[in-house]
Amino acid sequence: MINKFPFINLRNPEYFQYMVSARDTLGRYSIVLEDFGCLHIALCEGVSVAEIAFTSERKNDKVREKNEADRHRDRLHSKLFNYLKSILYDEKDPRFDDAQAVMNVVRDAGNPTRLPENAQSAMMTVLGNKLEALRSRLEAIGAQTIVDQMMEANRQFIILEAELREMLAAQKLDGTPTSMTAARKQIDPVYRSLVAAINGYVNVPSKSDKCKELVVEMNVLVARYEALLATRKREK
Repeated sequence: MINKFPFINLRNPEYFQYMVSARDTLGRYSIVLEDFGCLHIALCEGVSVAEIAFTSERKNDKVREKNEADRHRDRLHSKLFNYLKSILYDEKDPRFDDAQAVMNVVRDAGNPTRLPENAQSAMMTVLGNKLEALRSRLEAIGAQTIVDQMMEANRQFIILEAELREMLAAQKLDGTPTSMTAARKQIDPVYRSLVAAINGYVNVPSKSDKCKELVVEMNVLVARYEALLATRKREK
């Protein structure tokens, strides 16, 4: 028999991958397609809905990650600007001349927070290249670390923005997508019915032989996710 396990405890990414694997595994066996075809079709439809919902949730997560990266690079730019100002308040500070030279470059570049995101990325990249020529001055006033952090934050933002664009291009979402919660409610009863139907065949002599390999393969899949849940429980 196909073993049951608390797949309700799987997180959305794990649940989605499990159901994709179950759909593909079950779809390879003629007895499922011939005798339980309507249930398998319903499972396929549910997984398709879940794919849209999962992609939407991943997109939302990526948007939040990108926005946080944008805020982080803004804060680091402000940190650099304010650090330079703190030195320039005192004309007798031995770091004054170096700080003035760096501040001139920063001011000439402008305020990145007033620009659209793409323009800000380009502006900060140009600023980083110009500040590279002032590395010795930056190190003299103790500002090089701030600049390095700011440029790394800008690079991370550019990467996240590109990943989000690829995600949106790969999956055009029409209308308001179904949530993963709703998709799971659609899939769960279909999956349970399909497993119950196959398990019922295990006790039928004329059908059991056709189910043996399928049951073994499904139980390997179940065991993999049972192990995942068990590991998580131990970690808690």
